[in-house]
Parts: sequence; structure tokens; C-alpha cells
Amino acid sequence: MGMTAELLAIGKYTFAIRDFLDYPADFYADVPIGATIITTVGICPTSVASELLAQAFGISVWGFAKHCDLSGEGADLCMLTEAFVGGSAAVVDFTVLRKAGFRFYFMPRG
Repeated sequence: MGMTAELLAIGKYTFAIRDFLDYPADFYADVPIGATIITTVGICPTSVASELLAQAFGISVWGFAKHCDLSGEGADLCMLTEAFVGGSAAVVDFTVLRKAGFRFYFMPRG
């Protein structure tokens, strides 16, 4: 069985980020500014892509102690582009959320 992985993000909701989240902007109409939200930034459908995602953050795929509360500073954007389904669009979401102060969480499965 192969591995998959996701990059999740948790942070404070603002109007500026609504177009970079999981759902269409109108789904967030009742979310108050400053509410803590969670979103999926990117999905890695293969073991190779999952490894690239981990490497982009300088962590090990199975190093669970380092999977949480990643700042995203220093992440390798080229590796993220290769790793994610949606490539550069997912990286745009990542960079917007990083600038908004979101923290990132690596979730391997497999």
C-alpha cells in the first residue's frame, strides 16, 4: 500500500483569505472575522509526492514529533509545486495562508 499525505492549515479567518480556502467564499459568509478555521492546503496522492512534501518542510515523513505547528517559513515552494495535486494553485493558497499567519500540519497516511 502506498502513502498519501495532506497539508492542513489552521489560523484566523479574514475576508482576505476566503478565496484561498477549501470551499467557495460564500460558504464562509457566517464565519466571524478572527474565528479559528482549518483548511486543506494540498493533497499528495502518492508516496513520492508525500516524501516531497515532507522534504519541502525539512521533516521526515514518519517523524511525528515535527509534523505539527509548522510556520511555513523556509518551505521549498518548488517541491510543494511538484508534490501537490493542483501544483502551483495550491502553492498560491499556501503562500497566502502563510502570510496571514496560519500554521501548517503534515498528515501522512499509509
